[in-house]
Amino acid sequence: MKNNNPKITVGKHSGFCFGVKRAYDLACVNSKECEKLFILGKLVHNNDVCHDLQKKGIKEIKSLEEISEGAVIFTAHGIGPSWYEKANRRGIKIIDSTCPKVMKTQRLAKNQAEKNWKVIIFGDKDHKEVKGIKEWSKKKAIIADSLKKIKKIKLDKKNKYCLISQTTQNAAEFKKIQNFLAKKLPNFIYFNTICDSTDKRQKEIRELAKNNDAVIVIGGRDSANSMRLFEIAKSLNPRSYFVENANQLKKSWFNKIKKVAISAGASTPGWAIGNVIRKISALK
Repeated sequence: MKNNNPKITVGKHSGFCFGVKRAYDLACVNSKECEKLFILGKLVHNNDVCHDLQKKGIKEIKSLEEISEGAVIFTAHGIGPSWYEKANRRGIKIIDSTCPKVMKTQRLAKNQAEKNWKVIIFGDKDHKEVKGIKEWSKKKAIIADSLKKIKKIKLDKKNKYCLISQTTQNAAEFKKIQNFLAKKLPNFIYFNTICDSTDKRQKEIRELAKNNDAVIVIGGRDSANSMRLFEIAKSLNPRSYFVENANQLKKSWFNKIKKVAISAGASTPGWAIGNVIRKISALK
């Protein structure tokens, strides 16, 4: 009997990035060594990963006031300097899993602010990473998530401006903002702090969306980089779908589909990708 299942292509740049794998590994190792281990918020924006860590006995907290002893993991998204001070004052051990690329962006914000440059962050103002970066800029950074928002900012040409980015932002949009500000401001510098992993995923999803009949993007609903992949795919291929795991796949999505591409955000675990592949392969 002929197998009518679609041909599956999985993006080479799918699943855990370096920063997320590092954070996850740190959490797993310390779960065995620390009797009382806590995470300030979600380690990564993926519920499957968070549930896995909870099974290992790691508890999520929203405030350091919730604990008086033990160790706390600062997540891959990074945190502002005040949190380090609070933990030290309370005598709580810090396990810092901040992604090195996020940490670099934080230090750039701090250094440029100290040199009296007006820091502009291309990012989502409510995202944990962006909140942390702003705090490192002495809370003075300007935040905008699009060129449209940038154009509404009142810029003083007498000031010096420095553009940086949330590490998971859209690289094409960053370029547009960079070009606009360079023409507008006499004293302007920029640092493209978008992670190369993010850039590679975004370039790859464009090709996958163009060359396949349908696209499945796997990630957490509150994962900025995963949602960005879906937005790009959807803009190029209307048969693009977002799922958190295999349980959310719908058989109707694959009607008359010969080729399907799978991509996954930087916080999506390998087991979630494998489950999606198996479920699509088993379609009848």
